[in-house]
Amino acid sequence: MFNAVLSKEIFQELMNGKIINKHRLDNSANFVENELFIEIMENEREYRIQYEMSGYEFELSDTFVFIREEGFDNKILKTDVTMRAYVLLLLIAKYLNAQNYRFTKLTEADGGISDADISSISAMKDTGELMEKAGIKGDLLGNIKNVLVKRNILLEKASSSSYILSDSGNAFLQELIDSNISIDPVNNSV
Repeated sequence: MFNAVLSKEIFQELMNGKIINKHRLDNSANFVENELFIEIMENEREYRIQYEMSGYEFELSDTFVFIREEGFDNKILKTDVTMRAYVLLLLIAKYLNAQNYRFTKLTEADGGISDADISSISAMKDTGELMEKAGIKGDLLGNIKNVLVKRNILLEKASSSSYILSDSGNAFLQELIDSNISIDPVNNSV
């Protein structure tokens, strides 16, 4: 049986364009299971029907869930928000590569990129051009917060104002890497 309180919270998250990840950060910046994701997994059929009846496709993976308008062909077209998210993740990956950071800087709870790192990303040679071509206006930090953090693609660590990839962010970045971005698999670096 579904939990009405969690169901309402799930509805608010999904209808606001957020992704619900399998894990979230607790106050100590440790990954813990997300009760919203557990609720969805335990009542998948009911949630799937609810959103499909409202004209949405319910996209559920092993590690995250989101909704999109019914009939949207993800293989042919990406939304503007999706494209901005990919460009921002690409910039972060380029920075990690340029600094010879390990990929775990973005995935481990004790890692993360800081506001200073984001400032350095802003100063990189191709950042302005890539943002302009992608139609991303404004400062990089504001866009990262608006596009990646607000949608739960990056998680903000409350204690240190740094950001790490969520389950969905990890999957999206891996998709970029699999699309021929230079990566050194031996050293696990982007």
